[in-house]
Amino acid sequence: MNKQSLLALLMLSVPVCAESNLMLGGGGGYGARSYHLGLDWRQTWRELGPGYLWYGIGVNGSHWESGDDDLLQFSLVPMLHYRFGHNGGWAPFLLAGVGPAWISDTRLGPNDLSSQFQFSSRAGIGVAVAHHSLAFEGWHLSNGGIKEPNDGISTWNLVYRYDF
Repeated sequence: MNKQSLLALLMLSVPVCAESNLMLGGGGGYGARSYHLGLDWRQTWRELGPGYLWYGIGVNGSHWESGDDDLLQFSLVPMLHYRFGHNGGWAPFLLAGVGPAWISDTRLGPNDLSSQFQFSSRAGIGVAVAHHSLAFEGWHLSNGGIKEPNDGISTWNLVYRYDF
C-alpha cells in the first residue's frame, strides 16, 4: 500500500472511533459573507509538548454571499488540531486543514472561481471549555490554479463547536 492510500484510509477511518462535534459559524471579509454548518470528527494522535495533537476530518456545507450573488459549498476537510494543556478546564487551541470542495456556482460578486471543484482551506485559533469551543478562523476557497482565472475568496469567521 502506498503512502497516499494509507493516509486516505487513516483519514476516512476517523469517524468510526473519534470524538465528534457540531460546527456552526459565520463571518465575512473582502466583500463576501459566509455561513457554515458541519460535523467534525477528531482523534487524539499524540501528546506533544504541553498539549495534544489531534487529526480529524470535517464535513460541512456553507452559504457564501457577495452583492446579488450567492453560492453553496460542500467540503470534506482533513484537519490538524493542537490543544494546549492537559487539564479538564479551558484550553486554547490551533487548527488548520485543507480539502476538496464543490461549489454550486463559479462566480461570487467580482470573483471568478472558474470551476466547481475547489479547495477549502482554513486555519484558526480558539479556546475550548468543557463541551464548547469558540474559534476565530480564516477560510479560503480557491481552485488551486487548476483553471484560470483563479480569483479565490476569503472570509474571517467566528465558529462555535459543541463536542458530543
